[in-house]
Amino acid sequence: MEKLVTAFRRFASDEAKNNSPLYEYWCERIITNEQLLNLIMHIPETQPKPNLFLGSVQYLSAQKDTQLKRIFDNPNEVNLEESFQLLIGFCTQHSDELLQLFQTKYVQTNEVQRASYLYPIFSEIAEEAKLPLSLLEIGTSAGLLLNLDGYRYEIEQEPPISFGNENSPLTIIAKNYGTPITSVKSLNISHRIGIDLNIIDLQDSDEFLWLKSLIWPEQIIRRENLEKARAIHRQYSKFLLTGDFRKLLPPLFDNHVLKSSQIIIFHTHVANQFSVTLKSELLSLLQQLSHIQSIYHIYNNMEDKDLHVDFINAGITKNVKILENTDGHGKFFRWN
Repeated sequence: MEKLVTAFRRFASDEAKNNSPLYEYWCERIITNEQLLNLIMHIPETQPKPNLFLGSVQYLSAQKDTQLKRIFDNPNEVNLEESFQLLIGFCTQHSDELLQLFQTKYVQTNEVQRASYLYPIFSEIAEEAKLPLSLLEIGTSAGLLLNLDGYRYEIEQEPPISFGNENSPLTIIAKNYGTPITSVKSLNISHRIGIDLNIIDLQDSDEFLWLKSLIWPEQIIRRENLEKARAIHRQYSKFLLTGDFRKLLPPLFDNHVLKSSQIIIFHTHVANQFSVTLKSELLSLLQQLSHIQSIYHIYNNMEDKDLHVDFINAGITKNVKILENTDGHGKFFRWN
């Protein structure tokens, strides 16, 4: 129970604060409510409990005509304590349905805003490699980050810079607090491959509702971006593979499917759900596969929250770049 309380206290102070007053207040009150804590204890250890609990409540309430649904629809116009009492009542009434969601749903945010820093990183890699890129995303969810060349970008820095698809209906805006980016070239992507234990089908209305339910209520722009990215998604051919990356990655190298391209394996805000053993197995697997073909590995949450760019060749790993304290939702980053 102490571990659970710590998780919700940290979520309130480190993530929800200044981003979601509703979730911040709820999490601060949840840690004092034994009834809710006992319910939340049923969430599997592999899942981030605050995210899965809040997403499940939002998802279930969206399907029912209750006062709590109206709280999610208008989070800035509520009495926070009254909303918390509504949360308790909702969870009491629908505890069986929530317990089922805890066992069948995964935290799979597909935050397209993170492409704001991935695109210029991929551009640098393409310049260095002088090859088309093969993108392999672990924990791909619906695969929206595999379409990052379909979006337009405006980076607030001095001087500001824009790049990407100038005709895109989706413009991603982010702040760069680091060294100004001076040039970003267009991407030549030959393969787009996503791997996940549970691929989300954006054409399925129920699965799309789950993806929206993982977005915090006050973050309207994130919802709008998701809607626009959904439409763009249909325009890009990709392979989305369901299963364990440990089994799915080796055949892609063994069959030389990705030959004559530079492989980039990336995962953002996924490794926090990996055990220590799984993290070690991933790094070991990439070193083994790099004897067949070189790999750029882009990741965070393996050891810290910074975004790391490593180059792995013939079993040797070299760090190329680190972006410190990159925002979890891609609102800002620090280029170097």
